[in-house]
Amino acid sequence: MAEMRTVPIERRKGERIPLRCPVEVEVTGGSVLRGQAINLSVSGTLVSLPAEIPLGMLLRLRMHLPDGQPPLELEALATRQERGPGGSPPVRIGFHFMVPPADAVQRIRSLIYGT
Repeated sequence: MAEMRTVPIERRKGERIPLRCPVEVEVTGGSVLRGQAINLSVSGTLVSLPAEIPLGMLLRLRMHLPDGQPPLELEALATRQERGPGGSPPVRIGFHFMVPPADAVQRIRSLIYGT
């Protein structure tokens, strides 16, 4: 009998790198949550924030990348979240970038691939 194996499904598209940089998330009513990116890919980012965000919410992210240029401004969809130990903050929230501008994609690729 053949051995059965479980293979995890990779939901991410493209390479993801660890990256720590400040991130601001504009939420409903214009208020801003400040957090820190944990990792980054061309298609999205994982961010540590002090509060939860409803999944499926479309938000504006401002990412202060370590490339010396002005912050990236991206529309992003909150796609998943993980609470801290015991359900306390910080919360890790996965964001998928919605049609990022070509210059933003190039800046992210430069960080990932060193080009």
